[in-house]
Amino acid sequence: MRRVLFYVLRFFRLVLLPLIPAGIVKALARLLFSKSWAKFEESTQNPRAAQSAKLLAIVRRNQNTEYGKKHDFASIRSIEDFQKQVPIVTYDDLEPYLLRMTKGERDLLVAGQTRFFARTSGTSGPAKFIPVNEMYLEEFRSARRVWYRQVAQQFPKMVRGTLLTMHSPHIEGKTEGGIPYGSITISTGMVNLDKKKKPKGNPEAWEHFQKIPMSIFHIEDIDTKYYVLLRFAVISSISLMSAINPSTLMLMCTKLTEFAEDIIKDCEQGTLKQDLAIDPDTRDRYQKRLRKNRRAAARIRASLEKHGRVRPIDIWPKLCGLICWKGGSAPFYLRQFPDWFGDLPAMDYGFAATEGSFSVVLGTEGSKGVAAVTGHFLEFIPEDSRDEDSPPVLTAEQLEQGKRYYILVTGSHGLYRYDMNDIVEVVGFYHKTPEIVFRHKGGNMISYTGEKIAESHVVEAVAYAQESIDLPLNGFCVSVQLEQDKPRYVFAIEPTDEQPDEKLQAFLRACEVGLQKANIEYQAKRQSQRIDEPLLALVRPGAFQDYRQQQLSDGAFDAHVKTPHLKADPSFLEELGILRRLNHSPTD
Repeated sequence: MRRVLFYVLRFFRLVLLPLIPAGIVKALARLLFSKSWAKFEESTQNPRAAQSAKLLAIVRRNQNTEYGKKHDFASIRSIEDFQKQVPIVTYDDLEPYLLRMTKGERDLLVAGQTRFFARTSGTSGPAKFIPVNEMYLEEFRSARRVWYRQVAQQFPKMVRGTLLTMHSPHIEGKTEGGIPYGSITISTGMVNLDKKKKPKGNPEAWEHFQKIPMSIFHIEDIDTKYYVLLRFAVISSISLMSAINPSTLMLMCTKLTEFAEDIIKDCEQGTLKQDLAIDPDTRDRYQKRLRKNRRAAARIRASLEKHGRVRPIDIWPKLCGLICWKGGSAPFYLRQFPDWFGDLPAMDYGFAATEGSFSVVLGTEGSKGVAAVTGHFLEFIPEDSRDEDSPPVLTAEQLEQGKRYYILVTGSHGLYRYDMNDIVEVVGFYHKTPEIVFRHKGGNMISYTGEKIAESHVVEAVAYAQESIDLPLNGFCVSVQLEQDKPRYVFAIEPTDEQPDEKLQAFLRACEVGLQKANIEYQAKRQSQRIDEPLLALVRPGAFQDYRQQQLSDGAFDAHVKTPHLKADPSFLEELGILRRLNHSPTD
């Protein structure tokens, strides 16, 4: 019976759904998410009430936990009570509780026993274990449902094809107490997480009905994973591409070009190339699904011959949009999108992390999202006040446009007034609720003379330089050199191809102008000669891709790997492999 139902749903998905007009797709999405949208609209009109109700529900549910008793959750009647009785914390403060929870202890930070832990990617520090339960997932999903509605409004033609994305589907392991852990993306797709239920059916049998088999994402070897993924993708009708990090979308593009000749050959012959790191049974299962497809081969070849690269828009004519992060350091990658995707619109996922979902993006312009007041309880500390003994702590309705804040989260995962060490900026308001964008991690800053250079500043500077000087890059990172009397900033870059020194030096001069525009303190320190002129460092070809590969080998999730664009420790640039340095002067 389940197989018959699957065939019926598959027929609807592949045959009927693509025929539905875009306007009806939008209307169906509005109907499907009408309840979530109504709650969102009501809450954004009165964020204080929505947030107060959410907070009190969390503390009531967990008042009998060890942490709840310690901070007298039972007596909390208001936001002000909560702020007086519960301290602001970091992961280190909660780690003793979390370690006990991984051993199976219950009623410590949250009521009951945790059945799953989301593990952070570990790209900016040691891996952390975040408790996940149904109530936390409901908070997380409340913002996502509104976002899903808006995705359908922006990309109604997505139903005419298949999604191409990168998953992190592994249950990575089990804690000392036998509790599974893995990426947050695993748990968001789970049902009845708080109950012990084993999945039914044979996943390998069901993947025959999937355009792109899910088992691909379990392949360990990175090149093999991308090759098999793209081998199936080029013979599928892709209508939407998504990845949390835009660098992953760019990697798909570069791998598509790198593998082009082999994929063309496989499409023409209906094969799967031999030197792939997959076991014989898996290879045989994939091979049975592959047929000759000369049309796909011809599209790839034509794109490669015309553009010198394989552009997704050339091989997937139904591709209607992209989804990825657009805030923080993402603009570096977004500027490369037109070369691969033309004028296709891209929509931001919203500001989210393992520790929570914090904003709801409503459209494709920029990365701003409405603070997710229907999900977790959120607090904000003004950026300049964080190091004070008793910094002011604000709630959503108290924020001001144009100001930057550190964000604190309280949720049903047992993190109470948890300092995310993330800085957001208020760029507008939706009804009475602030619209925020993620700027950068707190603490990722260099300041030797009071210049306070943050990652967002160097990203803006390089963006300005690329707009001024057409110089494509595979990656960049900025650090500081302290070998002389005055500090000087070093822009380490990896051009996509060889460039003359004159152009490289022009690019450096543009970076200098861009950084002064982005940070007036840096401008003042340069004018007063307290900071020396910057340097340009050329790193070896493939340096940033090798860094990414190392992060994956160390256990980071593929979709979450982020290349740092600012490093206080200059040895990081040496690790990338500096070939030579240049300064402003054409005579250097």
